[in-house]
Amino acid sequence: MPRLPDKVPRTDRHHLSAPLLVAAIALVASLAGIENDFAQDDIPLIQNNALFHDLGNVKTLLTSPYWPSPFSPDLYRPFTSIWLTVEYVIGGGTPALFRITSYALYALLAVGVFMLAARLVPRNIAIGFAAIFAAHPVHVEAVAPAVGQSELIVALLAVAMTIRYIDIRRTRALCVSDWTMLGAMYLAASLFKEHGLVLPALLVCVEFLLIPESNANRLRSLAGGIAGFTVIAITVLLARHAVLGDVAGTFTAEALVGLGVGGRALTMLQVVPQWMRLLLWPAHLQADYSPQEFVAATTFGAVQAYGTLLLILALAAFWLSRRRLPVVAFGIGWTAITLFPVSNVLIPTGILFAERTLLLPSVGVCIALAGVVAALWPRFVSSRPAVGRDLAFACAAAVIVGAVRSGERQRVWRNEAFLSVRSVQDAPRSFRTRRAYGNVLFDLDRPEMAIEAYRQAIAFSPHGLQWRMRNDLAQHFRERGERAQEVEQLTASLAQEPRQEDIRGHLISAYLDLGRYADAASAVDSAIAHGAPRAVFDRARAVADSAARVNAPPGSIKVGITTGPSRAVP
Repeated sequence: MPRLPDKVPRTDRHHLSAPLLVAAIALVASLAGIENDFAQDDIPLIQNNALFHDLGNVKTLLTSPYWPSPFSPDLYRPFTSIWLTVEYVIGGGTPALFRITSYALYALLAVGVFMLAARLVPRNIAIGFAAIFAAHPVHVEAVAPAVGQSELIVALLAVAMTIRYIDIRRTRALCVSDWTMLGAMYLAASLFKEHGLVLPALLVCVEFLLIPESNANRLRSLAGGIAGFTVIAITVLLARHAVLGDVAGTFTAEALVGLGVGGRALTMLQVVPQWMRLLLWPAHLQADYSPQEFVAATTFGAVQAYGTLLLILALAAFWLSRRRLPVVAFGIGWTAITLFPVSNVLIPTGILFAERTLLLPSVGVCIALAGVVAALWPRFVSSRPAVGRDLAFACAAAVIVGAVRSGERQRVWRNEAFLSVRSVQDAPRSFRTRRAYGNVLFDLDRPEMAIEAYRQAIAFSPHGLQWRMRNDLAQHFRERGERAQEVEQLTASLAQEPRQEDIRGHLISAYLDLGRYADAASAVDSAIAHGAPRAVFDRARAVADSAARVNAPPGSIKVGITTGPSRAVP
């Protein structure tokens, strides 16, 4: 098996020009968004989340879901919650510090990718692919929003763990202190974001592909470390279960609801070509890939065949390169391992596909491509200076085009309104983008256009889930005092999903406000029949009966009925 390249000489290793160049490219690709406001998930998670506004809530954050009420209590990322809280307090709640921190993390990650690549391929090739990584437009979704810092930190820890492991294993087996340090980094990554749980698999990939040692010695030296990682993983999963009540979380992406392993595999095969396209040629980017962008699949069609072919080619490339081109195999393995948490096949998650999840897999793609170039360089480039110059120009062109595209994409996240409008253009069949666009139009007091956007959101919603869009539209009608339109939407929502006590409370309140007391009484009876708490709704029935007896005028009865948190989707 080919050995890892020898260590770079000390005088060259400490030369700062390459790291500074890579960091500068990462900053140039990002700085266009420095004045961006909070947008998308930043708003409910940071701007409107009181838990993130006070460092006195640290203990609570350690035992709370990542998503606050009234959203589905989904995900457990306590270190991310605390990290964002510290930033909010230090920066006084303004977006500026979040932007600066995200760009600094991204620049550090790009430097880390260079340092990792430089241990596997010649330095000039490492610089080129680290520069391409720094300028890659698919990373914008992980860098532009503040909540994307969890992606950046886990990626940074993954690269740091791998570099440290390679440096130690060049000369010796790992000792207890080495495993302790790696275990601490692993624990931190797992508590920043769930996909940190797979990081030990990257070290196993290094061990079996890049370290020339007999398997007997290898297994003895790894046993203690693997046991330690296992204990950490079990501890994190138990904590997650204690907080969420479920290891997998409480929310499943709409396109995956009701699907078994086979159905999820067919559905995700549609995503494989998108992974490949975005990792290699991210010309088109979008902030949402929800249905009907991707729909649940029940049959094996042309798209599934294409996705299967790509997987077979990747597996074949891994197998054929594992001995002669181990760096290529390592890059492919890295990509596969880091895509596994969002593959949705074994465990369904809350997202079908998101560009931010490609940040860490793209490290593997860069390493694999760097390995290919390094293998071809002696045969086709070393003796042909013109070819080397052409490759350098091509790399520079890719970096420039990528940085320009990244800068343009950063400005898409300037605020919620602009992001919503642009997202409708980028993903016209997404119900989420239509809903967000409708919210912006309501804020701009353009009700007719807003209602039309919501009609489209309802039309594009997955089958059986339109009630969620109707509830949101009803809330806008309620805020505008248009109670008759609110009643129309709430009635349609309850017809589709009757088990909504809070929505029945809003419907009864709307009936009372409209002076439709008989309808209010009927709605009370229906609520109780569907299991609503009698003590709460009997009072509403008494109000309706009293108002009917005295013939109270419409608008004179205004009550609020609270039965618990509203259902919402992060």
